[in-house]
Amino acid sequence: MPLAGQVVGNGVRLVRPVGRGSHSLVYFAVARDGQPCAVKIFPAHLGGYAEREYDHAHDLHHPRLVRVIERTVVDDQPALVSTLARGEVLFRRYAQRPAVQQERRAFLLTLVHLLDALGYMHERGLVHRDIKPENIIVEEDGSAKLVDFDLSGPAFETFDAPLRMGTAAFQSPEAARGEPLGPESDLYGVGVLLGWGIHGSLPDPDDPHPHTLDPLQPLYLSLTRPDRAERPNDAARVRAELLRLAGLPY
Repeated sequence: MPLAGQVVGNGVRLVRPVGRGSHSLVYFAVARDGQPCAVKIFPAHLGGYAEREYDHAHDLHHPRLVRVIERTVVDDQPALVSTLARGEVLFRRYAQRPAVQQERRAFLLTLVHLLDALGYMHERGLVHRDIKPENIIVEEDGSAKLVDFDLSGPAFETFDAPLRMGTAAFQSPEAARGEPLGPESDLYGVGVLLGWGIHGSLPDPDDPHPHTLDPLQPLYLSLTRPDRAERPNDAARVRAELLRLAGLPY
């Protein structure tokens, strides 16, 4: 049975697919009151990710995070209804590169909003664990929201066996080793995005720190240090340093 047109949960009508999360298919939908929303549909065998996302995200209320509203079922598959993030994924929004040169003010606003979202999560003892462009939805002016919490969980959470979380290009060294992750691990991903914004490409393993006169370069280097103990672990302080170096008043 086609999913478009189905009514699920508390009167939510599925309209059309709009993308994919790490473990889900995402539909644009309309709630009973006419408000647009999103529905994430998980394959039945990945239902644990839906439960994890709901458990850790449904109590989060911040303007820079999508809000997980309710659990439901779509064609016998677990699903989540959330608020809709408007805009484009980060890499698509900043097609003109390097973003820091082409749209400096908008791109740095995006990073400020990302740091606001992470600071809120970190203050509540949670880490996102998958900071990447696809999980950052950006509007025309640079305003942004962080989405996709199915890998999120308590800071420094341990598992029965080493578990590699995140996406390779934005993954901290400790994430690649399967170690428990803390705020500094999320901020490593912010650093990779900042470096991409400065240089117009992801770090080259053979030349990870190309020369630049941009005053934001030291912050990029600080956030992406291999040793997690040498990295910043406070999103609010990183936000303040970003604005200080950029000379912006956000």
